Amino acid sequence: MLNYEDLLAELQPMEKALKDAAAGAVRQQKALQKNTDAGNLAEAKKSLAALREQVRLLQELTEAVAGTLEGFDVREYFSGGDFTRQLLDACWDRNVDVKGEKGVYEMFPYKVRVLGDEEHPGEVWIDRKKLPSCRPAFVAETIRAGQAKLYGATFRADVFMNDLALAYETTCLRSNARLGSNQALAKVYKSLVPMARSRKDYDAQAFAFDLSRLYEAGPERWITKTGVRFTFGTSRDGSTGIRVLSRGGTESYISTIRSLNGSEA
Repeated sequence: MLNYEDLLAELQPMEKALKDAAAGAVRQQKALQKNTDAGNLAEAKKSLAALREQVRLLQELTEAVAGTLEGFDVREYFSGGDFTRQLLDACWDRNVDVKGEKGVYEMFPYKVRVLGDEEHPGEVWIDRKKLPSCRPAFVAETIRAGQAKLYGATFRADVFMNDLALAYETTCLRSNARLGSNQALAKVYKSLVPMARSRKDYDAQAFAFDLSRLYEAGPERWITKTGVRFTFGTSRDGSTGIRVLSRGGTESYISTIRSLNGSEA
């Protein structure tokens, strides 16, 4: 079984030796310059000889690192499933919730794809961004850190609820439905972000993340500044609902929203 951690364990002492050799080359270069500035050619020749030795060592170590890197079969690592299995284990270790299978996962609020085929010998995509890493632990830590940053950001439940209420009203008007009727959250999202190009900046996953925080805040926060109360309709799975995940890991699927004040909305 291929494992990036095994490769890393082999590379680390080699990289340490490479770093030391590079530092030695810098020291000898500085000594050479110092001696030539002072006109001490005898010492300059000694520094040059020492620099040549460091360069030789650097070349030798560089070739050794190159051989080790080239010996790691990235295509097989991904296509054989070892990378994916180790990524899921790394996520488990970091309490990163994972939903999905066969290389397509939701690690809320991110969509993560692992590609390992002829066209893509080994790629990891987080939403629309390619993460250039073959190390499962690094990928899992990147996702965990991103989640921590998102949850740590200031969230104004009242502001989001007001925006959501306006989008709900717009959706009702567009569908000739009365205020107080159930409206699909997918439609409300499009009313909230009507321009397709704007959805690149605030996509469905970001919307789901904000919904998740609002939903976790509880019914006492599902009220607008004008006093209109709202409630959400749930579904049993993701085929008709938006998956939201609380910080405690509680999973829910919400599919609709409606105002409880009817004509007052």
